[in-house]
Amino acid sequence: MSPHFITTARLDWNSQGTPVAAAFDDVYFYSGQGLAESRYVFIEQNNLVHRWLQHDSPLFVVAETGFGTGLNMLATWHAFIHYRQQHPKGNTQRLHLISVEKFPLTHYDLQQALSQWPELSTLSERLLAQYPVAVNGCHRLWLDDNVSLDLWLGDVAQVLPNMEAGLAGKVDTWYLDGFAPSKNPEMWTQDLFENIARLTRNGATLSTFTAAGFVRRGLTEAGFDIQRPTGFGRKRNMITGTRRSQPRKPYSEPWFWRRPGQISTAAPENTSPLSGSPTQHTVIVGAGIAGASLAYALTRRGQSVTLIEQGAEPAMGASGNRQAAVYPLLNSEHDTLSQIYLQSFLYGRRMLSPLMKEHQVAHDWCSVVQLAFNEKSAIKVANILTPFNCDIVLPLTSDQVNQRTGINANLAGIEYPLAGWVCPVELTKALIAAAHQSGLLRCQYHTKLHSLHQQENQQWQLQVTHSTPASNKVEHSSAEPVNSLLADNVLLATGHQVRDLLQTHKLTVSSVRGQVNYQPSTPTLAGLKTVICYDGYLTPQWQGSHCVGASYAHDQEALEYQTSDEQDNLDKLNRTLPTLHDVKPSPGAGRVSVRAVCRDHLPLVGAAPHKCQQLQQYQDMPQRHKESLPLPVDYPGLYVMSALGSRGLCTAPLLAEVLVAQLLDEPYPLTREQLASLNPNRLWLRKRLKGKPVR
Repeated sequence: MSPHFITTARLDWNSQGTPVAAAFDDVYFYSGQGLAESRYVFIEQNNLVHRWLQHDSPLFVVAETGFGTGLNMLATWHAFIHYRQQHPKGNTQRLHLISVEKFPLTHYDLQQALSQWPELSTLSERLLAQYPVAVNGCHRLWLDDNVSLDLWLGDVAQVLPNMEAGLAGKVDTWYLDGFAPSKNPEMWTQDLFENIARLTRNGATLSTFTAAGFVRRGLTEAGFDIQRPTGFGRKRNMITGTRRSQPRKPYSEPWFWRRPGQISTAAPENTSPLSGSPTQHTVIVGAGIAGASLAYALTRRGQSVTLIEQGAEPAMGASGNRQAAVYPLLNSEHDTLSQIYLQSFLYGRRMLSPLMKEHQVAHDWCSVVQLAFNEKSAIKVANILTPFNCDIVLPLTSDQVNQRTGINANLAGIEYPLAGWVCPVELTKALIAAAHQSGLLRCQYHTKLHSLHQQENQQWQLQVTHSTPASNKVEHSSAEPVNSLLADNVLLATGHQVRDLLQTHKLTVSSVRGQVNYQPSTPTLAGLKTVICYDGYLTPQWQGSHCVGASYAHDQEALEYQTSDEQDNLDKLNRTLPTLHDVKPSPGAGRVSVRAVCRDHLPLVGAAPHKCQQLQQYQDMPQRHKESLPLPVDYPGLYVMSALGSRGLCTAPLLAEVLVAQLLDEPYPLTREQLASLNPNRLWLRKRLKGKPVR
């Protein structure tokens, strides 16, 4: 997607109290009739309640062109709530909504428009509480435990083609909205109809308020059988359609195809009360922020999970620091890397904030100020401002920096107003506690994974050893017999240790040792109100101390605390902020951890690839790019989520959604280009695509 600004809609109200889009000179809905029309055109004509009862999956996907005031989505959510109340054992247990909007309403205008429907007031308040900042891309909102909404902001002509091909054949119902074809002809094109058909299941339905002939002909050509039932109110006709059963085109980039998880081989009675279908028993290895986010995402979907951790409790590795700055990694091009970090950050803010309040996680969204501490950084921070609005990042003069931070930094910079700090240990434990509440999570600490073996029935056998809490040992010995666990799917969230297994030892992950100082507060530090970033970082005080960090030593894994690194952290702070003259060393007060990183600064999220076989299979990729190549060779049921670096708190919640979507074959919250940039095989296959040798 292009990095241009999203333009919010200009809303006018006519004398009848009807909201009108100034850009299109068309109404969002007619006063007093909008909700009834949404229910008739979209819910009734698609026969949703009956289909929810008879659906062949616990998840039902509704997609829409034109979010507008959100009325169609709220009406569908409202109908789904009543369906669940009346039919708690109906086949559909979860509802996933997808909507695209080029000109989103402001928060104020959305609130005004939805205030006309008091019967939806509770749902409207939940939507408004999560309504996203106007930024290009997908914004995933959890409206309740069983209803999620992917709100894609951008031009539908660009958004739909960029939706991951894995979504093809997953949409159960389409709502074609977005102003009348005569008012908005740029949207109603044959390309739109073709993309809708590509993303729609065979036998799925669509409906739209319009009865325009070219729409009817275009949908017929795209693969729908079309009817023209009576329209709503004074409208004579409308259009409904059913997707004809047709073979799907092969995936154009099989080397980045995402293999879904393996269905459980357990007995049929192993059915989750939440998912309504046989579950996949999944083992997650690693109880840091990555593993905890995966456990939370899976259990909220009704999946059975076992979480194993070699330490005595969660967050004993890189997720174990007292405070961590949480803000997006942006750049002036707002390229794929920048997009992923921004969408991850915004998703985390929406999803984690209520959880952190419920579980009392220490945090403060006090903002993050990034200083222009030398000429190079001044150019960098100035360029970051270009693609973004002030909700995301805004410029600060040196006086404004002093005022915002509460200390005399005397340097210009930029501020991330939605950012702040979080206690990683408490957040990790909160995610695991929330997953425990489902009754679907079992944790095994003091448990080290030694090897993986795939059986003939495709289940994974995990060879593990258990240590006693007293000895806190995890190394294999004669006193610690090897035990086995069985799983349909295994998710490796073990940071740099992901390379310790035979199946994953060739992943392009490297280790970075990081040491942070826990600095007792001083008179000059006590007034600090925000996180400050330079070539290090400094947090406001919590429980009497600040975090000053962090060292960054490539290919080092030693965990011994080093006084030289402590002094280096303080030297960087003193060079940048000499007014903090009373900050002195506090020997031994700090923490060391090892992070996993990838050289392109993006995580690895997806199926564990079999490197040797993939390189052999795709050795002629440049010459065969138009062929329907075989699907990639990987390890079925084995997945990785690694290389989160120092920004795991920013990215882990959304990356967990990506991996769980792959596991359960659900819609993805990222574009195909973004997903390809996370694929664990991307670095060597990109070389192969360019015809370069790969070692």
